[in-house]
Amino acid sequence: MFNTPTEVRYGIPSSVDRLFAAREKPLRFPADLDLCRDRVPAAKDCAAARFAAEARKLTSRHAFRPALNAADWRTLSSFCIERRLPPDHRVVIRGRADRTLRFVVEGSLWQVCEASAHATAGQPRLLLPGTILGEDTLFSDAPGDVDVRTLEDALILELSLPRQKELTAAFPAIAFELLRAAGAVIAARGRPAAACEEPATN
Repeated sequence: MFNTPTEVRYGIPSSVDRLFAAREKPLRFPADLDLCRDRVPAAKDCAAARFAAEARKLTSRHAFRPALNAADWRTLSSFCIERRLPPDHRVVIRGRADRTLRFVVEGSLWQVCEASAHATAGQPRLLLPGTILGEDTLFSDAPGDVDVRTLEDALILELSLPRQKELTAAFPAIAFELLRAAGAVIAARGRPAAACEEPATN
């Protein structure tokens, strides 16, 4: 007399099954996402790659040489801003808190390290392609003790503090190499008696 209730089954599309199956897999650790740096498209003229080539040519131990491959340099370049500067342009002003890391790609710059409460005056430093400026700001937010101007038309790459943080979050291996190489530059700079860098030579 009474009808037995029947269980109604609905067909679930296979696409939905695959979606739930995919969600059951554990999420990848954020550091693993650093592998996607190989997918950054190659630029026709990557300024960072040109910088790396210039650094390899320098015989000075103060050249900036992080252990990065071509894809890493392209990735780094995507976080930087290219700036073409005229001669006698003031790039860094002493006494200002400037946390930007700069890479010299073309041209030459003149850096003067003046005496302060925590550093003695050093000899002027000639910055050539393949060198960096602002390495100290990676480890300190104190106002800088240097004044830097361009000697000729120059091309530099600028990696600002916000972009440094983005690079660290997205590509920690590259960010670590930048810190390591910057520390090597600071260590090499401190080995001689000079406070700033090798004296400029004509």
